[in-house]
Amino acid sequence: MYDDASNALPLYVIDLRAWISDWYDHAFKVGLVHPPFTLDESTADRLEGYFKAGLTPAEGAIAFFGVVH
Repeated sequence: MYDDASNALPLYVIDLRAWISDWYDHAFKVGLVHPPFTLDESTADRLEGYFKAGLTPAEGAIAFFGVVH
């Protein structure tokens, strides 16, 4: 049997990681980020806030990279 280390992670963490991955894919597709992209702790915390607020990854990218008025 294959032992996947992610099986030990809480579902919330798995969902958050998938959301951040989708966020990155969208941000890359529309030209907001370019590899290599380093996800530091403050960025991860900010993205987690968007995830908790129920934003889609695309909405999270817009919120993250948008102009603050």
